[in-house]
Amino acid sequence: MSRVLLSIGVIQLAIMLIALVRAKVLSVLLGPAGYGVASTIDQTVLSTMQLAHLSLPFTAMKFMARRHSDGHDAFEKTFATFFRALSVQAVVAVAVVAALLIWRPTLFGSDLGAYRPYFLIAVLSVPAAMLNILFVNALASAQRGASSAMLNMLVLLALAAAAIVGVVVNGIPGLYVATVATGVGTTLGSIWYLRRSLGVHVTAQTAGLRRELRESPEIVRYAMLIYVAMAAYSLTMLGTRYFVFEGLGAVGAGLLQSLLGIALTVGNVMTPMNGLFFTPYVNRQLPVATKIAAADDFAGKITLLLLLAGVVVALFPRLVLTVLFSHRFVAAAGALSLFVIWQCLYQIVNVYLQLLIGLDDVAFFAIATVLGYVVAAVAFPVLIERFGLGGAALALSVAMLVAFGATLIRLRRRFAATVSSLVMARAAFSLAAIYFAGRLFDPATELTLGGIGTRGAYGVLVVVLAALTLSRAERALIASGLAKGRVRLMSRS
Repeated sequence: MSRVLLSIGVIQLAIMLIALVRAKVLSVLLGPAGYGVASTIDQTVLSTMQLAHLSLPFTAMKFMARRHSDGHDAFEKTFATFFRALSVQAVVAVAVVAALLIWRPTLFGSDLGAYRPYFLIAVLSVPAAMLNILFVNALASAQRGASSAMLNMLVLLALAAAAIVGVVVNGIPGLYVATVATGVGTTLGSIWYLRRSLGVHVTAQTAGLRRELRESPEIVRYAMLIYVAMAAYSLTMLGTRYFVFEGLGAVGAGLLQSLLGIALTVGNVMTPMNGLFFTPYVNRQLPVATKIAAADDFAGKITLLLLLAGVVVALFPRLVLTVLFSHRFVAAAGALSLFVIWQCLYQIVNVYLQLLIGLDDVAFFAIATVLGYVVAAVAFPVLIERFGLGGAALALSVAMLVAFGATLIRLRRRFAATVSSLVMARAAFSLAAIYFAGRLFDPATELTLGGIGTRGAYGVLVVVLAALTLSRAERALIASGLAKGRVRLMSRS
């Protein structure tokens, strides 16, 4: 597990850097208001894609992984079937959204009605985005986790470069024209790469989606349940932006995007580890006890990584916002630690939600997810009105706690399983450490000698306390890694 996670993690660090550079350049070029408009359009397009694909790219991973065990021909036919189904869905989605925008210009709110032309261009990027998920998951299904992460990195690099060039040339319209054009190019390139690396062709003969469904009727049920859960997440994230846009304006939406961007960056290393390694693993034919043990092991490891990254960000919120965006975004510094806490909760809880899928309890996965986000939707107006941007983070965190509570009950009652006490202790310690890192220190002293010293001491204390929770295996792994690093340095010198 550790070697595979390391490979994916290193690639994901590069992906994070790409995302940070894109966010930095766009925030500087567009300013908080323009960045707020662009981020709201981006989330709208993302939500359109997630609502339109009916979770087929993710459903495809489960069934392509199963077919991969049956040989190349079965795998290729399944891949080609899902490719064609998704292509049709993507075209239909673009046509429907475009027609709605023409028929009702204020579809996404009166405040955003003026930006309808941008929406019409941006929605054309939906097909490429949908198919890219399928391509990445096809590689993961063939046990090529590192290759899938690499392909994703190259696609995102091309899209980020196109976005920056587009904004420089023609502002927000240029951003979306360049993104759409580049999406077409990356789709064609990905098709070529899959043919070369896996020997699969999108033109391969298939019996069609109907026969695939007859052979695996559970696909429909699985896809619909996953779709419900993903739609709940997507609509909640979209709703967050609209509630903030309505209450705090375009500038508030821009500040929100900066907070979400940093928080998601903290969790971005863990997301592909989960999707490209842990999720395929627990969907294999393994004993229940093995899957639960893998979940505890995985959650314990990522919690430590989240702790280290989260504390650093929470200790220097103004500096992080200035470096990654610009000084015009430091007004959001007070809420940054709350968004980091939400993302840490999300990553930990998602491990056990994915475990439910691996245990074939997809229905309860959907129930727990939807329940959490319904609570968040109810809490958004009240908490945002009272606490501003921080209220959005609080509502999202409540959603995760509700989903986690429901999952714990389900694991105990149906599978007679509990989450490891070590994982629970690490999670509680990590969230507390991040919270106090954002609350104990005066933001005005971030870059003073005394401020750096006290923050450094706090960071050392957190590392020492976290080290006390390490198992013997984890300590041995760290010691081995350090020893190999010393040998390499000595050999180079």
